[in-house]
Amino acid sequence: PRFGPPMVLRVTPLGAGRHVGRSCLLLEIGGARVLLDCGVHVGARGDGHFPDLASLVGTIASGGDDRAARGSVPALDAVIITHFHLDHVGALPYLTEVLGYKGPLLMTYPTKCIAPIILEDYIRLSEERGQNDVRYATSMIAPSLEGASMLQLQERKIVGELAITPFYAGHVLGAVMVLVECRGQSVFYTGDFTTVPDHHLSAASAPLALRPDVMITETTYCTTIRSSKRQKEHELCRKVQETLDGGGQVLVPVFMMGRSQELCLLLEKHWARAQLSYPIYVIQGMAQKALNLFRLFPSWSSELVRKADRPFQFTHVKTCEVQEIMGSKLPMVVFAGPAMLNGGPSLRLFRHIAPEKRNLVVFAGYCLPGTLGNAVLGKAKRIEVGVGEWIDVRCQVDYMSHSDHADARGILHLVAQLAPRHLVLVHGTEGPMRSFRHLVEQRFSIPCSDPAVGETVALGTEPMEPVMVSPLVLKEALPVPLPPLALVARKLDREECQRQDDPLNSVVFSAVLRKRSCGEESAGCLELLHRSAKGLKAAGMVNHRLCFRHSIPALQLTAFRAAWRQLAASLSMEDSSTSSKSCSPQSHWSPVELPLAGPLPCNLTLSLSTGLKCHLEAAKDGKGEGQPLVNVSLQWSRQDEQHDAVVQFVEAIEAG
Repeated sequence: PRFGPPMVLRVTPLGAGRHVGRSCLLLEIGGARVLLDCGVHVGARGDGHFPDLASLVGTIASGGDDRAARGSVPALDAVIITHFHLDHVGALPYLTEVLGYKGPLLMTYPTKCIAPIILEDYIRLSEERGQNDVRYATSMIAPSLEGASMLQLQERKIVGELAITPFYAGHVLGAVMVLVECRGQSVFYTGDFTTVPDHHLSAASAPLALRPDVMITETTYCTTIRSSKRQKEHELCRKVQETLDGGGQVLVPVFMMGRSQELCLLLEKHWARAQLSYPIYVIQGMAQKALNLFRLFPSWSSELVRKADRPFQFTHVKTCEVQEIMGSKLPMVVFAGPAMLNGGPSLRLFRHIAPEKRNLVVFAGYCLPGTLGNAVLGKAKRIEVGVGEWIDVRCQVDYMSHSDHADARGILHLVAQLAPRHLVLVHGTEGPMRSFRHLVEQRFSIPCSDPAVGETVALGTEPMEPVMVSPLVLKEALPVPLPPLALVARKLDREECQRQDDPLNSVVFSAVLRKRSCGEESAGCLELLHRSAKGLKAAGMVNHRLCFRHSIPALQLTAFRAAWRQLAASLSMEDSSTSSKSCSPQSHWSPVELPLAGPLPCNLTLSLSTGLKCHLEAAKDGKGEGQPLVNVSLQWSRQDEQHDAVVQFVEAIEAG
């Protein structure tokens, strides 16, 4: 890696700054530039529909003429797409095919498969409503995704000097949170995530105490604390059944990729439990494609779905075309997209259902400001559904908040789990974000920012120092594998989670740290030297030897011999563990022979090969309780390989 003065880490929202929609963040980290998501705001028109990519290319020609901007995108080191929702991927073809970005593009397999379906549907609905905000053609969608590199869960992807690690986010099929690292700086970006598992997806999963320099989190529901999931599901089923028993019809505008499957699983269980026979319809088209994709990527689903033989084979749910049920007055439940009533089958059915008081429209997720769904949720009694076409809204309208976004409790839990040094809030409305920012600063005592679109947050990080390391230090370093993570998509054994060829998180070593003096080459540079005699000499250090002395007067000879046998046994065990051919414990001593019985010579000095010296001499008292007495003097060094055994030897003598 290259070293120099500390680099400032910058986060600039090009969209999703103090509003929900068109997620697009420019991240400058370690000298690299990364674009996080590239979405559109489906509820905004004009300049607010696309992210502010003008900051990337300079001034784009006005009047919708993008020819002047073609090929003018400056160097980006990577573009990362977290999932396939329009507010995260909707502007990608414009970036690649119109503005000419051809660099690294990263996403998951499900995102790459589903994104073209979503983008084509987005263009079709825009054309149906006569909107001209789309800045690219259908023919540009496939080329924009051709060169994408695939992200695998918890697998570190190296792109130049960037390291990108994705983690399971829940939310929708294939959604990920990402850890971006470069030259000692790190940023964790959540995208959209949920911390509560549902019927078809698991909860988000991230490492404990990751401690990134910056965490960028969505705040869609940052001031909402949801009631229990089971209670919400029971309330939804109760209201739907009451409407049907009263002869009414239920329309559920829903995102067909994920939410419809989740709610179908819920109603299927309730229908079987309550023995209901009312028909449940899912409008054909994208719904069938969604089921096929869920079957194609079962590892991204919940454990319940993975274990089921046929998880999406419903008894009470049927698919149909919208015209088949348009004129019917029979009680029924209909799932139709799009979720915000901005065109398509859900809007056609809403025209039919809205004027009747006995009918019910249930919104199961967030509706962006500016969409028809948001106006209906605002209790508007008369709504324009087309150019000059107005309808009266007399039906019941309910919002069940069966959302796939984390609430305030979930966001705070993830912040506490990751322990970032700085928090940046995006993808939320301004008032709640301001309140949540104060809560974070008070609870965690960390700086928190909520930048607007085009506003840059510059964050200083700890400076890096170049260190020259001796090859001997690296050779003896002990690797520390990556910490065990909660694997959601697939279960791996411990050995596979900690493969030796995986990038290491850290190593443990012992070395001498020295700063080079002014007269040396690379003066002021730090270096790590081996703890050998040569390394200490190079560092200008003297290797001191710490010696121990211990005396035991008037010790019974039998006690000394017992302690010596214990020491000899310990040395024999060390020999057998380090050598295939066991050595005699006597070979450690000089002289070799130690009389096992009878009196000792007047003076006897025993020496261990590594430095222990044991001097024995007859005590003046002569005998104690009929046993010969000796004075024992010991001397040894802490560097002795047998230090622990010698300490035990001394303790045994003292006990005697």
